Amino acid sequence: MFNPASQFLLFLLAAALIQNIVLTSGFGGSIMLRIVRRPRDIVVFSGLLAAFSVLTVLIAYPLDILIGTGSTAKLFRPVMMIAIAAALYLAAYLLLSRLAPSVYQRVSRLLPLAAFNNLVIGMALVVNLQTAMSLPGAIGLSLGSCLGFLILSWLTAEGMERFDNPDIPQSFRGLPATLVYLGILALALLGFSSQINLF
Repeated sequence: MFNPASQFLLFLLAAALIQNIVLTSGFGGSIMLRIVRRPRDIVVFSGLLAAFSVLTVLIAYPLDILIGTGSTAKLFRPVMMIAIAAALYLAAYLLLSRLAPSVYQRVSRLLPLAAFNNLVIGMALVVNLQTAMSLPGAIGLSLGSCLGFLILSWLTAEGMERFDNPDIPQSFRGLPATLVYLGILALALLGFSSQINLF
């Protein structure tokens, strides 16, 4: 089949470009619209999200193997993911606030959003054994989802800068124009996945 490195790259590119989780499912859309209001926070937030996602996968993958796939595991898995996200947030808070207070001041507003948006977007759930994914594939999928979030946030921020155009009717400015713009982006990325056939 695929070696671990190629599986990592395959899932990374698929999650970033073809199956962008924000556009295909809507998860994380509200947080993305909040982050793009301050474009300088996009890269910082995406980096924090990637760190939390990878750490969650690295912790949850072996635990997921231990709990198995039974009916009890399906009930326990979400609690396990929430506990991991909470523990990672607390660890990041304690480490940054004590060891790097200047960094903590910069990211304090974004830290809880990144830690728990990790669960909203669904990065942590890629470790489910039912997908039969290897650890490098799960890491590639979580990094790819974060890369896709970064690309989409950047494209949205660029588009929102142009929404103050006087040619746009007053009633169409703001959220309506943003939703139409995101819909067009979703269709463009859907074309990469070959799910639309014109002929």
